[in-house]
Amino acid sequence: MSADRVVQLCWEPRQVAAGHSALSYSGIAVVRHRDGEVVGRIWVPVGDEPTFDDDEALIAALHAAWRWSRPAA
Repeated sequence: MSADRVVQLCWEPRQVAAGHSALSYSGIAVVRHRDGEVVGRIWVPVGDEPTFDDDEALIAALHAAWRWSRPAA
């Protein structure tokens, strides 16, 4: 991994207003840093019973972040 490009994974719940109450969703934030500054962020929901599509979305986000952190020479 390049020292100037770092990928951080964070467990990050989100709250969504729904009328007079709020719903909470669990997820993983994939945060890209370049030279210490945040340059990108993707949030992927992760439920108690993930579907095949949920798994594929997380795999795609992780793969893209890994490729970004290791630029071609």
